[in-house]
Amino acid sequence: MTETSTGKQVVYWPRVKEILDNVMERWKVRWGRDPYPGIHAYYWATAQELKESVLSGHRAIEPGVPGRETALVRSLVIGVATTGRMPIRGPFCTREEVDEIVAWIDNGMPEGPPPEAK
Repeated sequence: MTETSTGKQVVYWPRVKEILDNVMERWKVRWGRDPYPGIHAYYWATAQELKESVLSGHRAIEPGVPGRETALVRSLVIGVATTGRMPIRGPFCTREEVDEIVAWIDNGMPEGPPPEAK
C-alpha cells in the first residue's frame, strides 16, 4: 500500500490477493482442514476472477458501488443474505485489511502501479 501526494491510500491487486490468501490460510490452520465447497463462488487467482465472483447470488464487486457497500466487503464484515461473515466462523480479516480492500475497490481496482510510478 502506498499514499498519493493527496494522502489517498492506494492499494494494488497483489496486496488484496495476499490479504484474502492469508485469511484463508489462517482459517485452514484454525480448523485443520481445507474449506468445503459451498454456496459461494468466490475465487481470486486474478483480480478479474474476484470481480466476477458471486456469493449467495450477489456479485462480489458491482461496478459503481462504493467499496464498503460491495458484497465482497459486506461478506468480510457482516455477511451477505443468509451467509454469515466470511470465512465462516473465522478467523476474520482485520479492520485494517478490510480498509485496504475498500481502498482498492474505490480506486478502480488497479492491478499495479502505472509504469512511471514503478
